[in-house]
Amino acid sequence: MAVKRRARGGAKKNHRREERGGLLKVIAVFKIVKALLLLAAGLGALRLLNPATAEPLRHWIRGLAWRFDSPSLAGMAEKLLHLRASRLQLVGIAAILYAALFTVEGVGLWLGRRWAEYLTIVATSSFVPFEIYELSRRVSWPRVVTLVINLLVVGYLVWKVRRKE
Repeated sequence: MAVKRRARGGAKKNHRREERGGLLKVIAVFKIVKALLLLAAGLGALRLLNPATAEPLRHWIRGLAWRFDSPSLAGMAEKLLHLRASRLQLVGIAAILYAALFTVEGVGLWLGRRWAEYLTIVATSSFVPFEIYELSRRVSWPRVVTLVINLLVVGYLVWKVRRKE
């Protein structure tokens, strides 16, 4: 009888571990999606440096911004299109570097690596002060949602690491 109880208890423990591992996979996918978006933005910014491709890309960005009928998106697009080449290059490289960081976090979390949990805690926590600063300048739903998601991710990972599964 004792063997059967252990087997059942072990199955329950494994099931709970799989559920928590599922949440890690959700966070990993979230990080990978952010990495892909940042990679696209970074490459797009670098493409604006080439005069041959810049004008069609500028036309497309302006059209996309106005199609969504969003004054703030149109304003961001205009700011991006009028950046100096050196600043545009910096934006592109920074976006690609952040994409690399998010990729490492996402892959590590997907594989269930403990170091990825620590890296994600540190990296995600480091953005929180900037997010709070941006919220203090202007409150918007995307900023609030971003802050809440990042705080939930950090909170969950801290809890998970402290439990030492």
